Amino acid sequence: MIRELSEHEIDALHYELLVKDIVAAAEKLPPFPDIAWKIISRVKNMAPVKEIEDIIRYDPAVMAKILQLGNSAYYGRQYDVRSLKEAIVLIGNKRLIQVVMAACAIRYFGSGRSKDERELWEHSVATALIAEIVARRLNYNGILTLYTSALLHDIGNTILNLYSRIYLQSSLREMMGDSDIVRSERRALGIDHQELGGMIARNWKFPSDITTAIEHHHDPEKAGQFEEITSLVYVADLLAVTFKKKNEERRNKEIDPESDPVLKKLNIKREMIDDIKVEFEVGMEGVRQALSAV
Repeated sequence: MIRELSEHEIDALHYELLVKDIVAAAEKLPPFPDIAWKIISRVKNMAPVKEIEDIIRYDPAVMAKILQLGNSAYYGRQYDVRSLKEAIVLIGNKRLIQVVMAACAIRYFGSGRSKDERELWEHSVATALIAEIVARRLNYNGILTLYTSALLHDIGNTILNLYSRIYLQSSLREMMGDSDIVRSERRALGIDHQELGGMIARNWKFPSDITTAIEHHHDPEKAGQFEEITSLVYVADLLAVTFKKKNEERRNKEIDPESDPVLKKLNIKREMIDDIKVEFEVGMEGVRQALSAV
């Protein structure tokens, strides 16, 4: 005789199947492009510009981004940049790696046509820019690793947003507002964007520090030996959300550095946050234009 399942058992089975489906979708994401690691290794080994140029030419999307950035007002260029070589020299090694990482990452954030896709991509870029600013002010050495972690901290949302639209007919952020998004995701879909992002980063064989920062950016105290970089991603994410809300004149509670344990531990005070906001606003528009989809 077949026993009828209870409502609780049906819900548990539903969550189990849904989580398996979400994880399977994440595992099917194409590998992170090899061009990123090739460029990073060449730059670190101070390879000739011609060698770097030859690698970039094989990826038209990345090449377009570099030319676009080279001609952007963000770099205050004095004349039109007509060649890839000129753009590489103008941008410089550190910024070149950032542009390559951004150009590789944008393909995972959808076409950018929907509001969710545009907002997720802009938030990711804003978080990366703020992370870089914060790192400079705190004399943190691993800026490129931090930039990559911040840029991809919400990569799990590229999958989770799709499933929330399918199963809930709305994005989780629209439904939950300013409540605990991680808890809301787990309650609604059985998994949160941090955990999913960590899975994706491991599948891409990213270094442990980047993977951990992505997986614990809402709770850096769980990051173990990588708590510092994870805390910096946490701060950048927090400030990116706060600055956006202020600019859109939404009602928003001010950040209190004294009551936030992560800000307090990093000795980030109100004056520094105000200065970061000014520097961020100066740079964000140029970065947004330069890294927008071509």
